[in-house]
Amino acid sequence: MNTQKPHRGVGLIYRYHKLNSPSPRSWRLILKPICASTEIELSNWIAEKPLKQNQLIAIFSSCQKFGQGQAGRIWHAPKGGVWVSAAIKREGGFENNSQLYGLAVALALIERIERIGVNVKIKWPNDLLVDGQKLAGILPRLSFRGGKLRLLRVGVGLNIFNNVPKEGVSLKQIIGDKKMNLNFWSSEVLLAIERSLDFLDNKDFLSSQVEQRLWSKKYIDKETGDQWDIKGIDSVGRLILFREDKEKILSALI
Repeated sequence: MNTQKPHRGVGLIYRYHKLNSPSPRSWRLILKPICASTEIELSNWIAEKPLKQNQLIAIFSSCQKFGQGQAGRIWHAPKGGVWVSAAIKREGGFENNSQLYGLAVALALIERIERIGVNVKIKWPNDLLVDGQKLAGILPRLSFRGGKLRLLRVGVGLNIFNNVPKEGVSLKQIIGDKKMNLNFWSSEVLLAIERSLDFLDNKDFLSSQVEQRLWSKKYIDKETGDQWDIKGIDSVGRLILFREDKEKILSALI
C-alpha cells in the first residue's frame, strides 16, 4: 500500500493548517505543479499584488527546475518534497539582518520536526542536518524600501519522500514506513514560519537555542583550512569563533 500522498491543491494545506494552528494569522497560498523557482514566482506575485501590513503569502511547487539555495547554488527539488517561498510584510521592530531571520526559521522548523522524535541539528547558518546529512535548507531574504525593512522573505526546501543526493536525507528514510503527507508537512513549514516571528522578539532565547542545536562545535575556514572552535551565536546571528587566544566574528554569505 502506498502511503505517500502528493499535493492535490492548497485546500488540503489550509485544512491541516486550520486544524493545527492556534494563530489568527491568515495565509494566501498558491500551489504550482512545476516551476523554475518559487523564489522567482514569489517576486512576480509581490510585484503584481503588493502585500499589506502583516499579510502572509506563500507559493508551493510540487517540483522546481532551478530551485535556489545559498550563494546562488541550485537546490535539488524533485517531486516528493516541500518546496516553498513565503513573504511577510512586517515593517519595523526588527534588526536588518537576514542571518538572524534564517536562524529563527531554522529553529522553528526543528521544533516541528522534533515533535516526531527526529534529532535535527543546524549547520550554520541555514541547513538542517540529521546524522550529518541534509534534511532541509533555508534561504532568508529581507526586502527594503528607502532604507527601511519592507518584507521578510524565506525559501524552504524540506525532503519528505523525494529522491535526495548522496549528501541528503529524507524524512521517509529517517522514520521508515510511517505515512508521509505533503500537505501536512507543508502546513508544518507554515507554522514554523509563523513561530519564527516570535523568536525575533526574543533574540537571546533564539541564540541560546540555536547554540544547543549546532551540528558541530568546530568551524573550518574554507580559505585557510584553519580549524576554529565555535564559542556561540551573537545577537544578530553571526558565529563567534576563537582559536589560539584569538576571536573573530563570522557573517554568512547568503
